[in-house]
Amino acid sequence: MEIRTGEREEVHVPSEHVAVVAMFSDRDTAERAVDALLVAGFTDDQVSLVARGSGTDETGRFIPGGLMVTVSAKSREREAERVLRAHEAREVTTNRIGATGRVGEEA
Repeated sequence: MEIRTGEREEVHVPSEHVAVVAMFSDRDTAERAVDALLVAGFTDDQVSLVARGSGTDETGRFIPGGLMVTVSAKSREREAERVLRAHEAREVTTNRIGATGRVGEEA
């Protein structure tokens, strides 16, 4: 990081985020996978469970959509993939997002 008083401030922040994403067909299976990830040492802030595409029918009854479990798993992606597959994930993908940024006033 480089900072100059009275001049433009430039900060270069390299980062990489690895997200392992798995789809599940029902909530119980997805919740068991989340519990297994927590037992494996992933933290609450690294794991999320999201319902997608759900809704209600004409009677107002809930119709589940797909359930997605996402794990922030930098350097532990293989372990996260293994746990998710062992808990009946329909599909598992790993996404790597790398970024560098510049912060400061542009001249």
